[in-house]
Amino acid sequence: MKKMILFAVALCLLTISCATVETTGETTVETIVDGKLTVQGACGMCKTRIEEAVLDVSGVIRAEWDQETKELTVQFDSGRTSMNAISKAVAEVGHDTDMDRADDEVYAALHECCLYRE
Repeated sequence: MKKMILFAVALCLLTISCATVETTGETTVETIVDGKLTVQGACGMCKTRIEEAVLDVSGVIRAEWDQETKELTVQFDSGRTSMNAISKAVAEVGHDTDMDRADDEVYAALHECCLYRE
């Protein structure tokens, strides 16, 4: 009985590890990449806002913004999103990046402690 259970578990694991994602008859391969982006911000509220905006982008796996260095480190599936899309998502919530500038009205609506422009 134990051998049958072990065999079933091994078969399930093998099946899961060999599975591929198919779209319109073509096999696609996930390409997980790391990226970095300079993002302006000033406080812990900014960190939360920036990271949540990035994590809302489909295909993003991980996001971490460093308040001191202003560096956003991301890990994402390049088949589902891009650094350009990530940068635009950050700018949409009021934070300038080295690729995009936040809309002035969105920036002005940020909490007082989050204002970083001079």
